Amino acid sequence: MTIVGKQTLSNLNDFQKEIHHDAKQLLDFDNFYSIFLKSKTVSETVDAVGRLIKNNQSHYEQFNPLFHYDNSFWITQLFVKLFRLRKLDYFSNLDSNQEIANCLRISGFPSLEFYFSTNSQLAKDGFYLREKNLQIDLLYLDIFNKDMFINADGFANLINSRIGKNLNAVDVKTLTGIFKTLAKILGEDDFSVDLNLLQSGNNQMLPLSKIDLPAIVTDQLFVLAQSRQKDIFALDNGFQIDFNEEMSLYLIQAIDSLGHSQWFFKVFDTYDQWTFLDVLTKYNWFLKWYLDNLNYLKIAYRDDLFPG
Repeated sequence: MTIVGKQTLSNLNDFQKEIHHDAKQLLDFDNFYSIFLKSKTVSETVDAVGRLIKNNQSHYEQFNPLFHYDNSFWITQLFVKLFRLRKLDYFSNLDSNQEIANCLRISGFPSLEFYFSTNSQLAKDGFYLREKNLQIDLLYLDIFNKDMFINADGFANLINSRIGKNLNAVDVKTLTGIFKTLAKILGEDDFSVDLNLLQSGNNQMLPLSKIDLPAIVTDQLFVLAQSRQKDIFALDNGFQIDFNEEMSLYLIQAIDSLGHSQWFFKVFDTYDQWTFLDVLTKYNWFLKWYLDNLNYLKIAYRDDLFPG
């Protein structure tokens, strides 16, 4: 066989290997997609989407499939499917033409539209749920490491936005309830979940990122509370505001055995139902004070995921 003939045969063999590689990858995709469509449990659904994403990240040698979607598309499908496993239709991924799209909408909230994005500057495998119109990240979801974390600043900025100001307390309660439901669903698959300021509970403590709290910040709080006829008290370790007969908020300082200081927000109510976000939503003057002094009052939380 001539040199040209050997080279031709070698090229054909390489081509055959590439075709075989692509065919197997396509067959795997079909299998994983079928499992996703038929899945009945949270674990099966999450695992199938993880496999689809990994398959999606493998390149084809010869084929250029028309069905290729980016990874965020599959996370969007996962979001919808997880709720439908519970027969809940909170989220829709259909556009105005009733075609499947890479976005999410919530019935009853026409002004809100969400999509999943990644942060190329962070060495993480997760996705951020972002509100499209406001460009605010609300949560971080990593299905490979099984993490779901709520972005405290994101929700605070949402309710203070031009869209959020049109939402009443019931709307915000409904919206946050959806994310609490998601947390419960993912918890069935052993996800590490932190609802942060969406978490109710009289034992819930929200640490502040700053160690020191200037007197001018707390002085402002005293003046604002008294001007709204809210009882505010100085405690040995901080402050207490009685917003109503059922709910009080504490801004308290704790010092550990090593002498390290840490400030916390704590909501306490009779029925163990109020969240810190509920307080921000219900009392606009308190929200304004919080955001005006965010440099000092920012909740200390996952700066590796939510920088800035």
